Amino acid sequence: MPKGWHLVHRGRNTGDLVIELRRGRHPSKQYQPASRSSVPVPEFLVDPHPVIDRLREQPSRLPESDENRSRTLLLLQALCLEAEKREWAVRSGTDALLSVVVDEQPLEVRVREEKGARWMLRLVLTVTDADTGVAEWKDYARKRLEDELPAVLTDLRQRGRRLRDRRDAAARAEQVRLQQERDRVVTAHRDQILRQQVAAWLLAEDIRSYCADLVNGGMPIDDPWLAWAHTYADDLDPLADPPGIPSDPPSSVAVATPRQQHVGRTASAAPPYQPWHPNRRWYHG
Repeated sequence: MPKGWHLVHRGRNTGDLVIELRRGRHPSKQYQPASRSSVPVPEFLVDPHPVIDRLREQPSRLPESDENRSRTLLLLQALCLEAEKREWAVRSGTDALLSVVVDEQPLEVRVREEKGARWMLRLVLTVTDADTGVAEWKDYARKRLEDELPAVLTDLRQRGRRLRDRRDAAARAEQVRLQQERDRVVTAHRDQILRQQVAAWLLAEDIRSYCADLVNGGMPIDDPWLAWAHTYADDLDPLADPPGIPSDPPSSVAVATPRQQHVGRTASAAPPYQPWHPNRRWYHG
């Protein structure tokens, strides 16, 4: 049969038998279960993995029966070898028998022995992680735990990917949160400076208007008080030297959220006096 072709026939019971060679996959293939790859389990523990070698010297952590203790070591030996083929790290567990690290996510593997009238000495293998729950495989009459190792490996891979995706999503969400918090701090910092500039500009305009009213009221235009007031207004006025955008505050600085309050022409208090020009660009650096 040429590769990529299949045979179909019709008319075997009625009429002429027609056999056709068609391109593609046979339609019946979609109903056939996918073949499961087998994982070889050694008959004897020869050259054990370091984690398995340590477990062999800790019989209290293994099933009580001799047969299941040996089976457990052989099962875990096969699991360790397959994990390393996939470049997964295998470590000794604390509570679990071993820990498989998939995509930087530790997954715990446990094997226990069931006891009871019906399932006496049946082995149960579980895989757990810190987030997605427990998966479990057991011995059955028609399928032993050794036959479930491909499913165990598939579960380990899927769990590792899910946990990695959740970790990455959480990291991205944290980055968004930090950026939003940083934007809030920068906005509050600029709001504070802008309010100071607007207040200084309004006060300078009010001072000049007041001085004009004093002159209209009869004060000599060359009065020292008027001269000082005009000089002070010029020092306050941002328009005398238009400022650039202020530098952002350091990351460690906490700035209060700006209040949605309009700066009126009549301020509750004058801007704090500063011995330098408050609107030079270097002042905000």
